[in-house]
Amino acid sequence: MKIHLKTLLFLFIAVAMAGVFTGCSEDDDLPNGGKPMVSYIRVTRPSSSDSLITKAGQGSMIAIVGQNLQNTREIWFNDQEAFLSPTLITNTTVITRVPSNIPLEISNKMRIIFTNGEELIHDFTVDISEPRIDRMQSEYVNTGDVATIVGDFFYEPLTVTFTGGAQGEIVSISRDYKTLEVTVPAGAQPGPITISSNFGATESDFWFRDNRNVIASFDEPGLLATTSGLWHGPNYIRDNDAAIKPVNGKYLRINQNLAAWAWYETYVGPNNSAAALETKNIPADAFANPGKYSLKFEINTLADLTGAHYRMHMGPGDIASLRGNVFYNWQVNNINTDGTWRTVTLPWEDFWKANGSFAYTPSGYGVSFHFSGPNPVNANFALDNMRVVPTMNP
Repeated sequence: MKIHLKTLLFLFIAVAMAGVFTGCSEDDDLPNGGKPMVSYIRVTRPSSSDSLITKAGQGSMIAIVGQNLQNTREIWFNDQEAFLSPTLITNTTVITRVPSNIPLEISNKMRIIFTNGEELIHDFTVDISEPRIDRMQSEYVNTGDVATIVGDFFYEPLTVTFTGGAQGEIVSISRDYKTLEVTVPAGAQPGPITISSNFGATESDFWFRDNRNVIASFDEPGLLATTSGLWHGPNYIRDNDAAIKPVNGKYLRINQNLAAWAWYETYVGPNNSAAALETKNIPADAFANPGKYSLKFEINTLADLTGAHYRMHMGPGDIASLRGNVFYNWQVNNINTDGTWRTVTLPWEDFWKANGSFAYTPSGYGVSFHFSGPNPVNANFALDNMRVVPTMNP
């Protein structure tokens, strides 16, 4: 009997020890001793599957490659949780998208949480774009009024700083982060604006209240003098109007119903007239590198100008003989500002070539801006601040 009991005890101990050794060998057989690990992260495009990454943009699909990842329950990028699909989780790979939501706290870490509560931290940066500034609805806005800026990645908190250091008060930001409204502060000076977020700062290529190279401000004293030499223009220059308020001093104000092919002159003067007082402001570089410049002006319409043909002649020659045949024809499309000022941008190179690629002349040029086209037009608008300015900041 004793022998039998000793035999049973020996067998029990042997089985128990076998179980212990078997368990140890199973763990030892698993990669990394059974502990989760991340080897690398790559993009999911088949053509770029060998591209390893340490950062990705919002909404990017990525593949997290490693070992023992099958029990992944949550993945966090900074303080934002990513969506997980069980079908995209294996022991060696987890496929997910970087969250599109904007993080409030930035750690530049990816945190993987497993079903047993364990966590794995891995360095990974969500590449969130700094603000992008495309344009202003109007580059001229009076102090205290609201300016509209169009671009992208306007993620709060934001600051909008004008040249001179004054900061505007944010009024609203669109849900797609592509448009913001800001109140123009006292002290805002002509120059670029800078928009800053937690993810960087961007300076605009355009200038707010751009006062460079102005060729038609309608503020020159000689414009209203009888000796100015202008053929047309002084009668239409206003410093105020019941329907259209100024945005920068005097402006050209037109209110006329035009028949098809009517020849209606709005601003005309030869190269020895007051027009040359400002057209001489076009820099020589705009002739050497015309593709780097834009022709800009502000317009405020009270009626739809769509379909209008606004013929703009400029050059040093005899405008009486040239303006009917040599001109840039601005065929107005989708212009109806409903009583607000908007900035129009035209390619200076196209304007210059349409006018015969005239040579640089430091004394200035004659101009003839007139309507004439196949459509009747209710021309009820104001125009100001015509200028030839760099498209990009140097």
